[in-house]
Amino acid sequence: MNCLIIEDNRNTVSMLLDIIRNNFSSIKVLDTASSVKKGITLIKKNNPDFILLDVNLEDGEGFSILKQFPNPDFKIIFITSYSKYAIEAFKFSALDFILKPFTPTEICKAINKVIDSKISNDQKEKLNTFLHNYNSQNKKIVLSDIENLHVVPIENIIYASSENSYTIFTLKNKEEIVVSKSLKSFDEKLSSYAFIRIHQRYLINIQYAEKFHKKNEEILLSNGAILPVSKTKKELLIQALKKL
Repeated sequence: MNCLIIEDNRNTVSMLLDIIRNNFSSIKVLDTASSVKKGITLIKKNNPDFILLDVNLEDGEGFSILKQFPNPDFKIIFITSYSKYAIEAFKFSALDFILKPFTPTEICKAINKVIDSKISNDQKEKLNTFLHNYNSQNKKIVLSDIENLHVVPIENIIYASSENSYTIFTLKNKEEIVVSKSLKSFDEKLSSYAFIRIHQRYLINIQYAEKFHKKNEEILLSNGAILPVSKTKKELLIQALKKL
């Protein structure tokens, strides 16, 4: 396999080169670039199997490179320093990324994942979702079930419910999407976007709340769903409703 390293920190480039040389004899690093402009040129010239792409380059954001390749036939391993907006966008789009400072083990794991995988429409959908989320206030989330990869505006999610190790999303259009991930993982992603955990089994978009019955400890949502509220979450919910 062939790859390119697009990174503007010389020490990081040296580290990446050493990791690849020491662990992947079948991978050839064709060239390196420290800028968006040179990165685009090298991709067009070399047609790599994958690239190691830094989010922040000397002449702009690495994401600018992707705009020149709307349907990339190469895989991408993103490398980034901490950025709240970039990391949120990565999580919502379900794209993998490596956070600086990284370890050789993390790089090896990411490269092995590239070796074992093939280019698919999934990557293109995830990239498009990532770019949308990074540049827009109206976030979308990638939800993958057994057959399809769904790109859903988070404002269209009414609530999510837990079923063992699965999470069922109920949408505004009455569609349900079953994802093989825990509700906890989505709670962490969505808690900053008007979502509140009201029960061990339920995470609701508070924008769809219509009535909270204090005595019965149940909440009525706009789609007619009546969900239980746990005693430990009751006060948190009341405070959130008062802020609407």
